[in-house]
Amino acid sequence: MDAMPRDLISAEEYSSRITALRSRLSESGQDAALVWGRGGGSVDRYADVRYLTGYYPVFPTIRDLDGVWSDRGLCAVLVTATDVVLFSDEEGAENAAFGITESVFRHGVGPRTLVSDIAAALASRPAVRSLVLVATDAMSGKHALHLAVEPAYAALAVSEDNAIVESLRLRKSAAEIALLRAAAAIADEALEAGFARIRPGAREAEVVAAMAEVVTRREAVLANAFVYTFQAAGDCEDNRLPIHSTREFVEGDLFTVDISGSFAGYFFDLARSVVVGGLPTADQDNAYRLARDTVDAVVAALRPGVVLGDAALAGSALLRAAGVDPEKAEFAARGHGLGLGFEAPWIRDESALVLEAGMVVSVEQFCFVGDTGATYERNLVITPDGVEDLVAVRDFWRAS
Repeated sequence: MDAMPRDLISAEEYSSRITALRSRLSESGQDAALVWGRGGGSVDRYADVRYLTGYYPVFPTIRDLDGVWSDRGLCAVLVTATDVVLFSDEEGAENAAFGITESVFRHGVGPRTLVSDIAAALASRPAVRSLVLVATDAMSGKHALHLAVEPAYAALAVSEDNAIVESLRLRKSAAEIALLRAAAAIADEALEAGFARIRPGAREAEVVAAMAEVVTRREAVLANAFVYTFQAAGDCEDNRLPIHSTREFVEGDLFTVDISGSFAGYFFDLARSVVVGGLPTADQDNAYRLARDTVDAVVAALRPGVVLGDAALAGSALLRAAGVDPEKAEFAARGHGLGLGFEAPWIRDESALVLEAGMVVSVEQFCFVGDTGATYERNLVITPDGVEDLVAVRDFWRAS
């Protein structure tokens, strides 16, 4: 696979995102938006700041040491009618972002905090009388507590709207879809490499290592490799930490993996299952077929103009017919949006969202039958004519 350029999102596209947010603010009568971001790892799980500006704070998130450092790995963006102010813990952060009119950074030892910097910026902008908080999931209780007592903040009419940017992220641009296809192709190659290692006597850790090698070599980031092996005999290991083990596979084990990560910030999220060294038992086959058929039923209903909840119901109906309560499934949705993270739209029965071309979703299901279980997942883009997989990933299951 040829290397994909990582910088496909242009400065003009970032500018259009800020313009779209300003239009939403104007429509709702808001003077400004304060958007929170949380980095400190390999991926941004919230990503509204990254969506608007391309900026991601890379320093690990650690506890504050009062008077020395604060808010490491955290950031915020204040968007007004005229300004885009980036608050960070990184000198020169504006050079890693687009469209920034002012960069406020904390560097070195000192008493300043993210909240105090935001308060100072608000105090210097008397025209800002109303403020909407965005991506508040990325805030901490400490931020909320300290902001509430800042005079410049307390004087404002403050509201919360975590959907105002998320709604802009629903429809992907051509550049975003290209990056998502590249991410899915990396995941496909990783799954091929990992599943090629699966045989009696091999180890889970070897399989994960093979997948991680591909992801790393392709300049992507591995976020998770959720592995669970339903053993042919004996009690299954508690392998939540580190989510894979050095136990050797035996014939008849059912290996499952849900692998996720990102390329240039854009995510892949794919799950597959296989029986080690042989054909599945009836319970194994039933678990897998229920998972795959549920996913495929949802996918078959996806196309522009369809209400997302109706597509979700197609999968939920299969689960209910099999005696499975969809609300008590391993994940209480038939899937989720895919972009700069796991995001809207959430594929649930009650969703009233009308699908449009350019939306990207991941449809998934983990099913349990008896003492075993299996998982299956597809990453898809809604096209003008219907739906298609970002990459056609192989089904490794061997029919009984």
